[in-house]
Amino acid sequence: MSQTSPSKIVILLYNIFQLLGWTYLFYKAVESLIVGRFAVLSDPFFFKAITAVQTAQYLDLLFSFLGLSSTKPVPSFIHVTGRNLVVWVAFPWALTSNYPLLAIVPWSFADIIRFGNYINDSLHLNLNFLKVLRYNAFILLYPIGLTGEFTSAGDAKSNIEQQKIEPNLNLFGIELPVKAH
Repeated sequence: MSQTSPSKIVILLYNIFQLLGWTYLFYKAVESLIVGRFAVLSDPFFFKAITAVQTAQYLDLLFSFLGLSSTKPVPSFIHVTGRNLVVWVAFPWALTSNYPLLAIVPWSFADIIRFGNYINDSLHLNLNFLKVLRYNAFILLYPIGLTGEFTSAGDAKSNIEQQKIEPNLNLFGIELPVKAH
């Protein structure tokens, strides 16, 4: 029996963390939809959880640069940075908006599939339906998620212009010294 390298164990643990994080976010987002509380970001724990789980995806790039994964760096950088800009820049100004749910539900569903597929591959589980979902679900999820990103950014822009709310600019629990003008 061959030994598993420490780097493969680290990547597997990262994939499990991402799968669990996105599963929690999906559950809470769907729960919010069911109870009619669409401003899901108004829950401070949910906001911190999505910030942490999404920000951690920069590890995908690190693994790629270190040659530990087959992730292609340029598309991954564009994907991760684009989402993080929405999370870090738009979402703090859209805490009371309904639109972030339109991004979070497809993001979380897509990443449950993606990280489930990575775990499937690394553990050789042969769950073929994950591969089918991985390469087909985006057809529906991508335009919905993109619409959520754009509408969240538009709502954030309106809030900034109207100065209705102060941004929640926390980075890992540290309040950033930025105020609305």
